[in-house]
Order: sequence, then C-alpha cells, then structure tokens
Amino acid sequence: MDTQTQRSTDTITLRLPRLEDGSRIYTLVKQSPPLDVNSEYLYFLQSSHFANTCVLAEQADTLAGFVSGYLINNQPEELFIWQVAVASEFRGQQLALRMIEELLKRPECKKVRSISTTISPSNRASQRLFEKLADRFGLTIAQQPFIEAQQFSQSGHEAEVLYRLSTQPESYINKHQGA
Repeated sequence: MDTQTQRSTDTITLRLPRLEDGSRIYTLVKQSPPLDVNSEYLYFLQSSHFANTCVLAEQADTLAGFVSGYLINNQPEELFIWQVAVASEFRGQQLALRMIEELLKRPECKKVRSISTTISPSNRASQRLFEKLADRFGLTIAQQPFIEAQQFSQSGHEAEVLYRLSTQPESYINKHQGA
C-alpha cells in the first residue's frame, strides 16, 4: 500500500499496549520524525510497565498510532504525555486527539487535572496538537523553559519547552471523566 494514501480512522481500535507491541511502536517512532527515538527496550517497558497510561491505535494488524504517558510521581493530578506518534497514512484525522481523549477516560487518569509535555521550538505539529487539545477540553496553556539546548550532551538537540495544560473547575476534562 502507498504510505501516502490516507486511511480512514473509522475502524481504528484504541487499546492498552502489550509487551509484544514494543517493537512495532519502536518502528513507528523511527518513522515519525522529529520524535526522539528511544531504545527499543524502552518501548517494551512502556507497553508493559506503563501500559495503563499509554494508548495504542490499530486498524486490523496495522499500527496507526501510539501515545505514551505517565502520572508524575507524587502528583496524581498531572499526566505527562511523553510521545505522540501517528503513522503517516492516518495523519490529518485527529487520531492523536482521540488517543489522548481515550487515555483521559481511564481509571488511572480519574484525578488528572493538568496535562504536561515538552516540545522543541521547531515542532509546530506537536504545538498545534496541544493547542487543539487545550481548545477541545477548555484548558489554559502555560509554557516555560525546561531543558536548554546546551544541557544536551553534544547531540545538537533543541531546547525543550514545558507545556502545561490546566483545567478550570468545570472544564471539559472534568465533565468527560464524570467529575
């Protein structure tokens, strides 16, 4: 199949990742620049140890997308979204938003009142995703420097900016979770 052909997201299944998904997720991230590619081992850990705060999207046997996240230690009200990857043929259909929305429905995220992530200044696609997420859920966005470029050891990595999306008492996220 031509990877430039867009596929419908109507028949996509959103589910918890499993250990055996680790290699497919690693491959998806490698095919999703500008995402940082972590070790393949990490994706096996995310698919097992952090599965409850990750979402895998697939259509039949095709991996369509993956969201990895975790609850920040001692802050059960803050969900950190680590990576969002959508296969090229599924882009432009709000699959990333659907996966994050699915994640927020989970019992593990019941107390979540803010979402954070880090984004490099040149990654406009991720910036737009989190702006859309804020609009959809009625969240406010605050930004602050997180890791400066010179802190990365000789990798040429850009700075990372921390985005924090916070809820208001009656925001969509609270209503969506049944709060």
